[in-house]
Amino acid sequence: MGSTSTAAMLFCCVALSVVAVGFAIPQEKNKFISMGALDCANNITETPSPSRKLIQGGCPVRFDTSPGLDAVVSSCRGVPSAQRCCGAFKTYACPYSDVINDNSENGCASAMFFEINVRGRLRPGIFSQLCVEGPFGLRC
Repeated sequence: MGSTSTAAMLFCCVALSVVAVGFAIPQEKNKFISMGALDCANNITETPSPSRKLIQGGCPVRFDTSPGLDAVVSSCRGVPSAQRCCGAFKTYACPYSDVINDNSENGCASAMFFEINVRGRLRPGIFSQLCVEGPFGLRC
């Protein structure tokens, strides 16, 4: 019986070690476009307000020249399918999710949606209506 209890104790120790190592390995941060950023698209106007222009200066991304804008616009015009439109939007926006979701008022969400909605002539709110995948917004 001694060898059975020793084997069981050894098994438990090994199993706990494997579990502990699994928790110690850093997990990749789940990326998403937040609900706040998606809702920002609902408030974009044809003419940027003076305050938006000032805030936009803090955004490190030039969305007017970033690749993928034309694909989003063409995929989301007319009566868009959620799969096609949101897929193109993810491809375009997810590489910038950190700055788009930044709560420091860098203006990146406004700048991005200005380019998509106004210059691309898409209806406001299209992404917050079509592309939400859960409580955090849109998973990347």
